[in-house]
Amino acid sequence: MGWWKKLFGRASDRSLDGAMYQVTTTLYSRDGKRSAEIREFDNGQTYLLESEWVAGTEFRERHEGRMVGPFRSPKHAEQFIVTTAWFTGD
Repeated sequence: MGWWKKLFGRASDRSLDGAMYQVTTTLYSRDGKRSAEIREFDNGQTYLLESEWVAGTEFRERHEGRMVGPFRSPKHAEQFIVTTAWFTGD
């Protein structure tokens, strides 16, 4: 099954430990209760860090702080998150 993952790029063996990243953008839901930080790593991978509003100005990371991804590019990550039921509030 490992050949399938390598062929289609669904999973990566590259670790993000110690990798540098740049936040390309932070998206907020229409109601402002959900956010997604798009992180582009120096190894070419792009991930999302999702957060939900708790109270005041405090947001709590979803998935215990684990990122969602990888995506091919920041654009692909953005296209994904804005269509999820969680982000749109549906």
